[in-house]
Amino acid sequence: MAKDVIQELKAAVGDTAYGKHIIADAEAHQGETGPYAQDIVDRLHEMIGLLTAYERIHKAAGEDAKATAEADKIAIAKKALKAVE
Repeated sequence: MAKDVIQELKAAVGDTAYGKHIIADAEAHQGETGPYAQDIVDRLHEMIGLLTAYERIHKAAGEDAKATAEADKIAIAKKALKAVE
């Protein structure tokens, strides 16, 4: 992963707590190789899928505050995805 991808992420979502998590994850996994290695786009798609599942679970349990928190994270992850696609 090129440094410019990290810079794009920082510019897009670096001012948020979850954005900082995404950037740290991207930095930790940059340059991975092998049959199961994921690039940042794959990792963001996976994050969005997991967060969407947790949002649905929290809504079903009546935990609206937790569902809203997950929705906020989804919006940040989608913004990051848009920046690197």
